[in-house]
Amino acid sequence: MANLLYLTRNVGITGTNLENFDMECGMLRTNSLECTGGDTFICIAGGKVDGHDFICTAVDHGASLIVCERVTPYLAAHPEIPYITVDNTRLACAHMWNEYCGRPTERMIFAAVTGTNGKTSTTYFLREIFKRAGYMTGVIGTVRCLVGDEPVILSDSAESNVNSMTTPAPEKLYPMLARMADAGVEVVFMEASSHSLSQYRLDPIRFAVGIFTGLTQDHLDYHGDMESYYLAKKRLFELCGTALINVDDRFGQRLLGELDIPYVTYSAEGAQAHYYASGAATESADGISYTFHDKNEYCTVSCPIAGAFCVSNTLAAAGTARLFAIKSDVIREALAGCPQVPGRMERVALYDGCDFEIFIDYAHTPDALENVLRCMLALKKPRGRLVVVFGCGGDRDRSKRPIMGRVATTMANLTVITGDNSRTENPRAIICDILRGAADGAECKVIEKREKAIEHVILNHRPGDLILLAGKGHEDYLIDADGKHPFSESEIIHRTIRRMQDSQMP
Repeated sequence: MANLLYLTRNVGITGTNLENFDMECGMLRTNSLECTGGDTFICIAGGKVDGHDFICTAVDHGASLIVCERVTPYLAAHPEIPYITVDNTRLACAHMWNEYCGRPTERMIFAAVTGTNGKTSTTYFLREIFKRAGYMTGVIGTVRCLVGDEPVILSDSAESNVNSMTTPAPEKLYPMLARMADAGVEVVFMEASSHSLSQYRLDPIRFAVGIFTGLTQDHLDYHGDMESYYLAKKRLFELCGTALINVDDRFGQRLLGELDIPYVTYSAEGAQAHYYASGAATESADGISYTFHDKNEYCTVSCPIAGAFCVSNTLAAAGTARLFAIKSDVIREALAGCPQVPGRMERVALYDGCDFEIFIDYAHTPDALENVLRCMLALKKPRGRLVVVFGCGGDRDRSKRPIMGRVATTMANLTVITGDNSRTENPRAIICDILRGAADGAECKVIEKREKAIEHVILNHRPGDLILLAGKGHEDYLIDADGKHPFSESEIIHRTIRRMQDSQMP
């Protein structure tokens, strides 16, 4: 049980009828069906349903207090039901969970990364640098949470071993932060999604540093247009002490003129910035290297993860570390020893004798797909082909599908268009949307079942081929109209290669 006076700090109460309420609250709930005796039900208005319509269900299940934005007809007809009205129940929910968990936000230092691409990689690079500097770290993001070296999964499904959300909902986020604080975590690195920022999930947190990696088309099914998407991302910097901004990005340049907090800048393209890279070498499957410049200092940085975008992401991490006064040699050593970031330009370890290579990458936006294909072209052997397997998610932004079709078929020698989390949409309709952007004359093949598509490119490879499986990355599941199902691209790859080798045995 928790005391209502503490739970409702900073929630902006506009009205109550609590004359006979004993001030002790049970668990906080946003799902009316999960309420039990003594619980507090917080009415959240979502895109499809409104919690205010389920107050009666919450009360029937035992809720003893309602937090809402308005007095509904049901509450007006039942004055005996205690309630609190607030301006914004999403904001109230975040603050109440922070209080319920003992205000873990006051016990650690926080840094957040926002942007369309690069969030996961940057937080992993930050973790390696700060670990090397002697800090105990925590990570919250797309793949999983890390409490020190302990991985923690915040999944809604037994079918998956990765997080359900980039930035968890308050009922998962704040208990996780409390767990980190109790474990001795000193610095937390978070991926801040546009959804979480627009839904006020992070408002109780004050971030020492906020990092902006850049903005390209994504999530327009939710935000509607790029302007709204940008404004959602910009909200992070209302919660920050200092901003670190990528000035290679046009939205980053715009953001500089709209900030009310101190900022520093970084550039992977040699632009004028506080931190910048020069002499980048990115044409090796074994990683990247460049010279990191910090005012009048510079040092050589290398990282064993391939791809030109790795320069920008490591640069963001290095710049953040310098803001914390971490020495350049610590940064250099940490980045040189970085482990593979799951599903980010991940080179699959194949058996000896394989005459082709496979990379797995999470690229699921036009910009990300173009960037990773550009990196793959730099790695491709002259005698081999660049082969890409990709699809687009259902119930998401349809406008990016033909753009991704154009990118893939223009840059790859062979494009195999397949399924990818179709959700409630018909997979063939999604594929048709992608095909509308296909370049004339491009070598393109449609194989609806993703497993079959992967098998096809392996079994029909040519010596020297470089194969990219794009879109799934770290995800270990597929979502269709029947729900979420286990799905491992690595397992399919190795099973198919064994099958290929068995067929070649005398």
